[in-house]
Amino acid sequence: MSQYPRDEFDKVPETSTRQGVHRERLIPARSSGIGLIITVGVLALLVGLAAYVVLPRLGIGADGNATPVAAETEATDSASPSAPATPSSPPSPSASPSAVPSSSPEPTPVESTPAADKTQPVVVLNASGISGLGAGISARIGAEGWITSSVGNWAGAPLQGSVIFYNGEAQRANAEELSALLGIPTLSESPEFATVTVVAGPGFQ
Repeated sequence: MSQYPRDEFDKVPETSTRQGVHRERLIPARSSGIGLIITVGVLALLVGLAAYVVLPRLGIGADGNATPVAAETEATDSASPSAPATPSSPPSPSASPSAVPSSSPEPTPVESTPAADKTQPVVVLNASGISGLGAGISARIGAEGWITSSVGNWAGAPLQGSVIFYNGEAQRANAEELSALLGIPTLSESPEFATVTVVAGPGFQ
């Protein structure tokens, strides 16, 4: 006996091949609903993808994303304080050679000794007591280019050695030149002699 109430579909001719049509299942007996699950999963995936792509472009959720970034930036700034300024070191006491102006010492001017003038006449006097010594001295200096104006004997006080007299700085160069030539180291400046005068005293060689 069927548990379903009778209806119009139960009135089927006996010769008809269609029997129990109202009891036919819409889903095959072997189907377990996998297709429905796959369909629902694909739809959910599409909805999630659309939300991920479309919603940020519409500005939805922008405030929520900006807040954590700002907080993270503030945390980073507070965690890394700016380094204190390093005080500038004082300049080194030893300055570079290029900073100090190089001043080369100026050469000390050397007074140039005037050259001897051999055209000025020379007087030769003999105070040694040796005859002919004055003439010998005149010939000796004449061989070096000097001019002898006169040769005589010394009439002054006796001398202990040979002396060359000169009058002023103008004759000093001539006196020094004759001193080196004759080997007479003693020079005497005297206004009493008009020209350079060589006096050969005792011991003259």
